[in-house]
Amino acid sequence: MKKLVIYFLLFLTVLFFFACDKPAPTELYDDSQEDQAEYEILGKDYNDEYYSNGFDTTGVTQDVNNFTNLISISGIKETDIINNTLEYSFAQAIFFDRTQPVYDGNGRLLGYNTVKPGVIRFDNELAHTVPLTIHYRENGVLKQVTLGDKYLLFSGRRGNGDNFHYRYNSNIPFHLNFIGGQNVSFNIATPIEITGSVNIIGSRQQENLGASLRWNRGNTDKITIIIAARIRNRLAIVPLFRVRTRDDGKLVIPERYIKNIPVDLFDRLVFTFVRRFEKTNVQNGNSLQVSSQSIHSIVKELP
Repeated sequence: MKKLVIYFLLFLTVLFFFACDKPAPTELYDDSQEDQAEYEILGKDYNDEYYSNGFDTTGVTQDVNNFTNLISISGIKETDIINNTLEYSFAQAIFFDRTQPVYDGNGRLLGYNTVKPGVIRFDNELAHTVPLTIHYRENGVLKQVTLGDKYLLFSGRRGNGDNFHYRYNSNIPFHLNFIGGQNVSFNIATPIEITGSVNIIGSRQQENLGASLRWNRGNTDKITIIIAARIRNRLAIVPLFRVRTRDDGKLVIPERYIKNIPVDLFDRLVFTFVRRFEKTNVQNGNSLQVSSQSIHSIVKELP
């Protein structure tokens, strides 16, 4: 259980930043003959666990550089190598000052300083503030910078943490009381809970190593699946591929995506299923980016 919690905290806190690489770090493949799935390579440098696309393997953090603000709530399940599952609820709100960019020493944009516009509640629970820290590599050296604060609620299903609990296929109230008295309130719709399963098929020796994925069908057109790997003898998780596919409950990952993952570098695979609702909520002249997701991550041995 302790290792599972450590995995989750790594998923939750790390923003993956991509160092300069050739060819381009993001490559798209539309496997139209394979369940109409679109595969995106998230990185080519297996030794660098930080990527500039801002993607967190839990799906909690989108590419924050594209937003002025982000309000996100998640119901998260983590299934470990021996099929123990822990559940978490997570809510965050981040507001950026786009006039205050932050760059690394090479002039690469890392993000924007944050602001605290007022008091925030999710489901009538008061959110507290914590530092928003970005990890990145500069000339091969791991560094970090704090952009300011974000609003956060986090709790486990066993009663630890904040008194916030994600409800699937429901609505969760959000309330923002701006400094100066203006109020914004609306409900955040949540998707049907996603529960996945992973079966490793084929073998490395026969060069047909792949994966058969199944999940319960839900109320979205498509889902996202992240395929990541754990660096051997470390807790660092490297996202390798992002797959967008129909929410029809099944997908076979072709052998070319699994068999070439080096077993000398990685020892485990992490498959993360994400069913997400996204929208822009405009109230009283304020445009708020809202994201709500059900997430299930499953850890498997890398054959």
